[in-house]
Amino acid sequence: MTKKFDVKEKARDILEETLDMEAVVLLGKISEEMQLIFTNNPTPTFADAVRIVTDYFVSDGRPAGFIDDWLRTAQDHSRSRGLDETDQPKAMLSDLGVFRFMWFLKVKGLTEEQIDIVLTGAVQQATDHHQE
Repeated sequence: MTKKFDVKEKARDILEETLDMEAVVLLGKISEEMQLIFTNNPTPTFADAVRIVTDYFVSDGRPAGFIDDWLRTAQDHSRSRGLDETDQPKAMLSDLGVFRFMWFLKVKGLTEEQIDIVLTGAVQQATDHHQE
């Protein structure tokens, strides 16, 4: 339990030290947008997930090759986790959220190690809240 607390504390410290208030607001916006995607698509099909991911990346200016590779990688990742076909679209949308969060932190100048700590802390916090 102490280790979980330490990671969450370290993650919070990293965010407080490296992000200004504008960045915190933008992270909140990413979280709200992803929550809205899941609220509007509680049981997405594979076609829904592809459409949502593609629309996001097109609006972000990503080339078609990047989008195709991302979709293929996300689908392979879902399969490698042993998810059945009905759960894969949700996993792909979750992966989009993680990608957006990681990319934002990378753009803000966090190192790979800092990003890993922040993501581990976020997962632990979400798991703790889910268990309560």
